[in-house]
Amino acid sequence: MSAIPEFVLYIATSIDGYIASTDGSVDWLNEIAADDESIGYESFYSTIDALIMGATTYEQVLGFGPWPYAGKPTYVLTHRNLSSDRPDIAFKHNFEAVIAAVERQGFCRIWVVGGGRVASEFMNRSLISEVILTIAPIILGGGISLYQDVATQKLQLINTRSLSAGLAELHYRIP
Repeated sequence: MSAIPEFVLYIATSIDGYIASTDGSVDWLNEIAADDESIGYESFYSTIDALIMGATTYEQVLGFGPWPYAGKPTYVLTHRNLSSDRPDIAFKHNFEAVIAAVERQGFCRIWVVGGGRVASEFMNRSLISEVILTIAPIILGGGISLYQDVATQKLQLINTRSLSAGLAELHYRIP
C-alpha cells in the first residue's frame, strides 16, 4: 500500500493576493530582483516528486523558455486537447484523473503550481496539506486572485522568512 500523497501549494502573490495581473500576465514578478537560490526555490523543488498545474499556467511556463521542470512528472489539468512531445508531461481532463495518476505512480509530495482555479479546487477538496506563500512587495490593485471561491479554512503557521528583494515567505500547514 502506497502513502497518501501530500499536495503542497507553493506560489507567489502580490501583497493584495493576486497571482497575475488583470490580463493574466505575471510580468510583475520580473520586477522583483530575487534569485531562486536566495528564496529557497531549489531547496523546495528538491523535495517534490511531481507537479500539477492548469493549462493557462502551463502555457505561461512554455513562454518562459526551455521547460524548467524536466525530469519531474507534470500533470496539466485542461478541458482542451493539448499535447506535448515531452514524456514527462501528461494532460488530464479532471481532478479525479490527476489524483488517480499521482496515487498510481506512488508520488508522495506534489507541487500544486497554479493557477488560481486549480489551487482553489484543491483547497476546496481539502487536498492541500501545506501552503508556502511568497508575498511580493507590489500591489497590483486587481487581477487574478489566488483564492477563487475558496471555503473558509484554518491554517496553522509553521514559519515566516524574510527573503531577498523585499519578499516574505509564509509557510502554513492545513490541519
